[in-house]
Amino acid sequence: MKIYLNILLLIPFLSYGQTDSIALIANSQINLHSENPVHRILLYIEKADKNYKYNKGFGSAVQSGAAVAKDSQFRIASSTKLFVSTIILQLIEEEKIGINDRAVHYLKNIEYLDFENFHLFKGENYSDKITIKQLLSHRSGLSDIFSDKEQDFFRLLLDYPNKQYVPKSIVDLYYRYHLNEIPHFKPDKGWHYSDMNYVLLGLIIESIEQQQLHESIRRRILVPLKMDNTYLEFYEKPSRKRSLVNQYVGNINFSNLNTSFDWAGGGLVSTNEDLSIFIRALFEGKLINKKSLKKMIDVKYTKEGENRYGLGIYESEYNGKIFYGHYGFYGTYIGYCPENSTIISYCISQATPDFNVYNFIGEVLRNVPKVD
Repeated sequence: MKIYLNILLLIPFLSYGQTDSIALIANSQINLHSENPVHRILLYIEKADKNYKYNKGFGSAVQSGAAVAKDSQFRIASSTKLFVSTIILQLIEEEKIGINDRAVHYLKNIEYLDFENFHLFKGENYSDKITIKQLLSHRSGLSDIFSDKEQDFFRLLLDYPNKQYVPKSIVDLYYRYHLNEIPHFKPDKGWHYSDMNYVLLGLIIESIEQQQLHESIRRRILVPLKMDNTYLEFYEKPSRKRSLVNQYVGNINFSNLNTSFDWAGGGLVSTNEDLSIFIRALFEGKLINKKSLKKMIDVKYTKEGENRYGLGIYESEYNGKIFYGHYGFYGTYIGYCPENSTIISYCISQATPDFNVYNFIGEVLRNVPKVD
């Protein structure tokens, strides 16, 4: 009996030791003096079936030196696409739109979009062939302002760091770079990741809903789920504003730049806790039904070096377990494993860290305590 009691007394310390190993791993990647500094890391791991939650912040604020709070807000970048895709699937369930509908049907009356000339492949016009499904899955062939004109765009961004973008100015930039004349392929003949797909989806949502995108996101997702720490930055005021993590691209602090150009492709600010609420609700049928979720996670091969992609969602494998979720440009991710109901959410706060983030997260997950 005495031995048994001693073991019971030791369990909390053993668990702490295992959990603390995650802190050691995270802190080992904090590096303030690299050309790609990592000032902060936020980690969230939840195993609902085991009643286990790990939610911590590592590192310190650049200016004050104060320790980072676990509930700090950060730009989730392209993980925003999960929210936009969810709303499109809701509209499909409500029979307000069809997944194989031609996008031109919803966009032809937006004058500045000039959608009839949006996709000119080798001199032929394929604009009216683009479908909702192709936009969701990045199979439209559309070029991307950020990846296809990276140098030009970053030069513009640094020259005008406080410029406020709106959908029209994003589209204007698309035409300014003549991206409509250099799509990657005919619709549905390949895979190319482009934020322009989600700019168009955002405009489609606004056209159907007759309200601004951030209002639809708030009404359909944020308010029902009580995600009080999430908002579309530069387009609405936050309902609750917390400390915002500084996020870097190399040695440039992007938190000092107006990134309103992200909009439907990546403009949300959130926290790990809020993102966990969202991803669990998504997979538990609180946002879309099982049929819609099955469509969303029906992933297809993309291209070499890229994970398989569905309708606004990536398939990823960590330590032999399949997760569905989305990555963000500034070193963020939110994902869910249906097999064991595990959630991963993180913010590395650096788009180009010196370490392999995939291996880092794999090591973190290997150090999660065995909770019975």
